[in-house]
Amino acid sequence: MFEPHGPKRLSDIVTGDETWFTFFIIPPKRLNRMWVDGQGDRPVVLRPGFQSRIRMFTVFFNYSGPLVVDILPQDTTMTATYYLQNELSQVKSAINEQRPKDRLAGRKFDRIQDLAKALNSELRTIPEEDYQGVFRK
Repeated sequence: MFEPHGPKRLSDIVTGDETWFTFFIIPPKRLNRMWVDGQGDRPVVLRPGFQSRIRMFTVFFNYSGPLVVDILPQDTTMTATYYLQNELSQVKSAINEQRPKDRLAGRKFDRIQDLAKALNSELRTIPEEDYQGVFRK
């Protein structure tokens, strides 16, 4: 689950669930409206039966709330290929967007002074209460 020597954050834990929703489409009465004079017979309008549909919803979430909500397209079967290409790729993208960006990663410093300057500028971006909270017990 975690990389062998990578950071282990509780925020990296993601869980998911899927469920089937059945819903009905009832045509509105306003579609049956028409003008009829006082002597004319009203046309007979048969009410069509319920049109039942079913869809699969998949929700992935972490500590901050929903990451991805996916609705399986109509006439599509959930397969391993669909799951990997559509759902897990969305989850991975959502996790990468939420992770804090390490602006120093991959940079090379020729002098220790350049490294110190970069670190100081990064430390200035941290709110003071967060910085002080590190040293409190």
